[in-house]
Amino acid sequence: MTRMVLTVLGVLALSSSAFAQFQTGNIFGTVVDNQNQPLPGVTVTLVGVGAPHTFVTDSAGKFRFLSLSPGRYTLKAELQ
Repeated sequence: MTRMVLTVLGVLALSSSAFAQFQTGNIFGTVVDNQNQPLPGVTVTLVGVGAPHTFVTDSAGKFRFLSLSPGRYTLKAELQ
């Protein structure tokens, strides 16, 4: 009985470390105009795995999407 308990505890210990390894990625970028100047206030929409994500570019035209699941994504930028 003691041997079986140790085996079960060993399997549980190994399985918990497997769950701790998440695969995620990030998408960073900068929106610029035709003269290569950054565009602040652009709404950037990312569509793919999960619900759509939106981000408004900062004063340097930068955007970021963090902790994304693996998959294909489409990026769309709109300026009012």
